[in-house]
Amino acid sequence: MFLALKDIQHARGRFGLMVAATGLITLLLVMLTGLTGGLGKQNTSALEALGAADDARFVFSSDEPSFTDSSFTEEAASHYPGAQPLGTAQTKLEYKDTALGIGLLGLPEGTNVPEGSAAVPADGLVISQQIADEVGVATGEWVSVGGVDMQIAAVTSDLHYSHSPVAWASSETWAKAAHAGQDVVGTVLLAHDADLEAQAGHTVTDTKGSLKGLAAYQSERSSLMIMQGFLYAISALVTIAFLSVWTVQRKRDMAVLRALGATSGYLFKDSLGQAALVLAVGAIAGAVLGYGLGMLAQQGVPFNLTAATILIPTVGIWLLGMLGALLAVRQVKSADPMTVLGGTA
Repeated sequence: MFLALKDIQHARGRFGLMVAATGLITLLLVMLTGLTGGLGKQNTSALEALGAADDARFVFSSDEPSFTDSSFTEEAASHYPGAQPLGTAQTKLEYKDTALGIGLLGLPEGTNVPEGSAAVPADGLVISQQIADEVGVATGEWVSVGGVDMQIAAVTSDLHYSHSPVAWASSETWAKAAHAGQDVVGTVLLAHDADLEAQAGHTVTDTKGSLKGLAAYQSERSSLMIMQGFLYAISALVTIAFLSVWTVQRKRDMAVLRALGATSGYLFKDSLGQAALVLAVGAIAGAVLGYGLGMLAQQGVPFNLTAATILIPTVGIWLLGMLGALLAVRQVKSADPMTVLGGTA
């Protein structure tokens, strides 16, 4: 690494630019990864909490998962013994002069609300803390949901459905507020049977598969993942371009070192070590900055900051950069000592 470090010290500006470019791309990927996770949680956290068990299965009355097209009557639900109806709807909660869009989820009376100690009341409503804070309503007060008056029975932890904070009601109350069809008890069925078989025209899937039924989630996630893919590709191209130019410029120096006795393998390893160091410094700097900005972003936008949010982009950028470096520094092996010893004259 002696030669690599001397090169970096001699050309601080060039390598500083490479570090800055790598750090910026890593920062963008950390922020985009966190935003992808945060937006995903705002779409799916309620469904993931309901289907947290490994044997949880969602039953749709459609050929493919779709929370828009699926609905179950009491008679249709009877074909799945032990499964409970789950109603989903997006509606408006009104309190005094304030209105807020919410996700209204219906479960059988007495069912415990996920990630909370409250049970679904017969006629009232269990709201998330976010709803209580934004609307300014408290337990015991009355609100209107979908044109139906309900009393707040309890306040529980925050969960989201299709980017809306969730409120919980009984299946009967949900059907009234969602203006569901006659005898409809839910949108889908939730069962805890890994071997559950679907009736004709129905779909049975696990929790991950059920998320495909949220059209907004699929399109949103696909768009963000494509953007991440482009950034990873750009990082590799930037590394290849920089190191290719730098290697060409150093080729005569490499030839001199070959003439002095350095092996091509030594020069190749030295060049790879140089690339590894520059990429590591840039990626780590971007990750640290991304962590700091992520902490700030959590205060105002849906941002999911976890170890994976930081580590995956950082390691990914470094690995892709090293793959690019392998391609870029191959020319080191072709450095010919005869070019500086007059062999070409």
